[in-house]
Amino acid sequence: MVMMKSVNVLISTYNGEKYITEQIESIIAQTYPSVTILVRDDGSTDGTVKILEEYEKKQKLHLFKGENVGYGKSFLRLLEQAEKGDYWAFCDQDDIWEVDKLQHAVNKLQTMEDNEPNLYVHDFQVADERMNPINTYGNNIPRYSFRMALTECLHMGFSTVFNRSFRNLMLQGNIDRIPSHDWWAELIAMEFGNIYVDDYIGAQHRRLDCSVSGSNLRNRIRWFRRALSGGSEIPGLAKEFYRTFGKDMNKKDRRIIRLFASEHYNLIYAIVKAFYPKRWRSSIVSEAVVRLLMLLGRI
Repeated sequence: MVMMKSVNVLISTYNGEKYITEQIESIIAQTYPSVTILVRDDGSTDGTVKILEEYEKKQKLHLFKGENVGYGKSFLRLLEQAEKGDYWAFCDQDDIWEVDKLQHAVNKLQTMEDNEPNLYVHDFQVADERMNPINTYGNNIPRYSFRMALTECLHMGFSTVFNRSFRNLMLQGNIDRIPSHDWWAELIAMEFGNIYVDDYIGAQHRRLDCSVSGSNLRNRIRWFRRALSGGSEIPGLAKEFYRTFGKDMNKKDRRIIRLFASEHYNLIYAIVKAFYPKRWRSSIVSEAVVRLLMLLGRI
């Protein structure tokens, strides 16, 4: 008898009482039967924990409470705790999943060599706060490469499902030095992993003005100001990735990541990055912005 593969759904919550019930109900409704929901609350101050405790009483999920460490570290700490299982899926606190999302993911992952690091990613519907559709986000991105992934994460964590080999790679890094769990996964996938890009729309992604992953103009300006003051997550990610995997990377990508992993401002590296002949980002405007930040030594 063939054992059914199990899926761990990992949610990090923070002051998400408004939408967390919708998200959890859409996971409970999954047609795939072998699912375990694990939630780490990242120090919420609203009613989120109370809602989660009610679900835990009904044995619908496992709840872990912790201090506020930020969404990236929170997800990775939860990934570390979720030791049992075959597949892992990151999940936002305010989206709605299609009922057969996990069935699609498992079907595709089972066609791949399980001893290799495999990542499944699906398309999704972007919606406003009231779940009115805005557009469809496609994950089949032409000419996307490790080089571009260094400055821009285009595969969102909530749309991914991955196997144990991939999880093991993710946990090789120092969790306290990794600011973004899905960006970390992106770098691993582009350098070492096999990616199955599915055009199936597996979720409705609620885009909030306050969302840390939002791509609206306000968040872009906020990101630029933070990067200009030295707060970009790119150098930290690059340094930790190079520290963890540098010796295992292919030569071309190792040369590129070294441009970002310097401990101090290096004028030559800054010029090489700012005038690099190939694209760093998919958007022309964003490309111009990151090249300016590179020249200034902020990225």
